[in-house]
Amino acid sequence: MKNINKLLYIIALISFVGCQDDFLDLTPQDKLNSEAVWNDAKLVELVINEMYQSLPDGFNRGWYMLGAATDDAENSYGWPSGQAFNRGDYGPSNYPMGGTWFGNYAMIRQANLFLANVTESSEIDVDIRNRMTGEVHFLRGFYYFDLMRHYGGVPLLEEAISLEDDFNIPRSSEEEIIAFIVKELDAASSLLPESYDGSLLGKATRGAALALKGRTLLYAEKWTESASASKQVIDSGTYTLFSDYHSLFHAANDNNEEVIFDKQFQDPDIGHYAHLFNHPISLPNGGWGGTSPTQELVDAYEMTDGMSIEDSPLYDSNDPYTDRDPRFYASIFYDGSPWRGEPIETRLGGLSGIEKNGDATKTGYYMKKFLDESFENYGWGQQEGSNNWIHIRYAEVLLNYAEAQNEAVGPDASVYSAINEVRARPGVNMPPLPAGLSKEQMRDRIRNERRIELVFEEHRFFDVRRWGIGEDVFNKPIHGIRIGPNGELTGADDQGKPYGIFEVENRVFAPKNNLAPIPQSEIDKLPDVLTQNPGY
Repeated sequence: MKNINKLLYIIALISFVGCQDDFLDLTPQDKLNSEAVWNDAKLVELVINEMYQSLPDGFNRGWYMLGAATDDAENSYGWPSGQAFNRGDYGPSNYPMGGTWFGNYAMIRQANLFLANVTESSEIDVDIRNRMTGEVHFLRGFYYFDLMRHYGGVPLLEEAISLEDDFNIPRSSEEEIIAFIVKELDAASSLLPESYDGSLLGKATRGAALALKGRTLLYAEKWTESASASKQVIDSGTYTLFSDYHSLFHAANDNNEEVIFDKQFQDPDIGHYAHLFNHPISLPNGGWGGTSPTQELVDAYEMTDGMSIEDSPLYDSNDPYTDRDPRFYASIFYDGSPWRGEPIETRLGGLSGIEKNGDATKTGYYMKKFLDESFENYGWGQQEGSNNWIHIRYAEVLLNYAEAQNEAVGPDASVYSAINEVRARPGVNMPPLPAGLSKEQMRDRIRNERRIELVFEEHRFFDVRRWGIGEDVFNKPIHGIRIGPNGELTGADDQGKPYGIFEVENRVFAPKNNLAPIPQSEIDKLPDVLTQNPGY
């Protein structure tokens, strides 16, 4: 799919803007009616490709990583809309991801048009038509899943609405939306292949449909069904863990054996600025340092003996970055981290120090995950990032299975096997979990493993909400570390400002924040039909 011609993509995009019943009623020379479009496999492929490119991704949230709206990080600059999550001061008119509602429904309408027009009577080859139909069911399911995890129940539109149709469609319940998503993914998995190559690389597969089904049922707390769907992916043997955790996310390793589904980027046609926004400042040709990991996240990483920093004899508070889980070094820059042959200096007076003005780290740490050391220049139009955004990977499926199976039956051997497989990835090689854990203890270990393994991949934002623990973990201060000019972790500067752990800011999270507010503009259109989420 990375071989999509940019010009054709732009033509397709323009063709869809503002269309209703005259959908795609354009040709370069005369007119092309809808029937002709839906019987042309190449044109239909463009329709589907736009649905892929319109998927959300964590690189383009609007100047921030979503991890900075959790206890994992703080945004180094104060003005992005995502800061409203941390203050708790957003509502129906200014939800930081308000485009989710409008963008997703635009793509759902596109899927509905496809399913209404590409039928058994279509002139498109049956094998191609079946594959495309499977993709569209998957994509429609994905867009509804994204709506559900933000808003709960939403209006369910299974057919494309025209100007003559009744728009008074109330919200379906969250349970009804989940049932519809599962139905879509079952339809997709029956039609999609196990894998692709060539120009189709990156499109939805049977494994992607089953993995998303497992995740959806996990959110629904349908533990047995979720475990079963994830187990089908595991038992297929199609996917394995990639050998290097850090470079797993680099463009050179796109589409590796761990990736189940991702959003494709292509340099120079379709890129992102994750490197510019997040690379530490003040280094030669440095970036903007946008995501500052918190001390809470740093402290969540185990020691190499598999124990927490509170319990491990290996932990030294005066040397806190030695003997940590290797995923720590792959994901976080700390003072002294090697990068391009030089140490990152977050200490006072360092090139990337915490006291710097502007976009410097607010916590004493920078995000390293996703960044590629081979990049040399950062700026608008300079080495624009093209590494794919991974939506689903095999490690998540293993952790989804472990969580669902533990909740269903407790920590049986298969739960240990799944989580220990993630921990034993080559290059990570963390010890297996201790035997004899209770269901509650295993739940805590799985939740922390998700936090570490999937950090900055937009899972924790939604995990904490579905677990119902936001008031415990998001409704309190976050912390950072202030290091003296010679690496001191204790003592104070000449103005008496102490070194060591400090409070960065307080955070606010209310019960209503477990769901997003329905856009006020939508409520205003249908005040007697569309109900608002509680508390807004």
